[in-house]
Amino acid sequence: MLKYWETNWKFEKGFETHRYQVIFNEVLTQGTVEEQKKRPERLSLVMFLEEKERNYFSDICRFFRKNDEHFYFDNNKKFHTTLLGFPIVEPEYYEVITERINQFSLWEQPEMNVKFDMFRLGTKYQNKNTLNPISGVSNGTVIAFGDYPVNKELTTFGDTLSSFLAEDEYLNIALGKKFRRRFPSVWCTMGYYTTDFKITNKLETLFSKYEDLKSHFFHIPCYQLELGTSHYKDLRDWKRIQNFSLRTN
Repeated sequence: MLKYWETNWKFEKGFETHRYQVIFNEVLTQGTVEEQKKRPERLSLVMFLEEKERNYFSDICRFFRKNDEHFYFDNNKKFHTTLLGFPIVEPEYYEVITERINQFSLWEQPEMNVKFDMFRLGTKYQNKNTLNPISGVSNGTVIAFGDYPVNKELTTFGDTLSSFLAEDEYLNIALGKKFRRRFPSVWCTMGYYTTDFKITNKLETLFSKYEDLKSHFFHIPCYQLELGTSHYKDLRDWKRIQNFSLRTN
């Protein structure tokens, strides 16, 4: 079995967090495989990894696939971490969201980094409610994971931005008053398993190689965010709307 600590929101709204342990004995992938299929267009604000990090992550994905042919990842994958994922909104809101992010980023210019702590399996949730993890079960995704404390600057930036957008009288209709980051932690999805299985000692040994990431490839400066749309969770058909520089002058 595999054990991980997670930091999550404590309640359905607000930014109070709590920390808890998850234990995985098996992988159930049906929901995850379905989620990879085409869906209604979604708007996201993301940080894409640079070429050197992308190449490094791709090599690790190939290692996972060599270990198990049922591990899937796209060779042209857009490795990224999401600052804000938006609910499904009509395209008429895109311009206003872009304008408001521009306004906010002019006020906020933090020096931020993304720090991934480990590669691990993702958690499966009851009825897709991220406050209700299913005991003993992974959804089959493999993620580069960074917990809240070492990514506080980035996640706080995202929390503050989500509140700023939700407080806008026009956007509040589309985003809702509870709009926030999905998790207080950060992650980058590497790929996913396409079949169900029990977790074995072999898999435990594989993940133990990546349980404490030290390389500079996993400590990434965040200089730029990109707003765009995609029909897929892996952003394979990504359409950029605008870049936002976070470099200080």
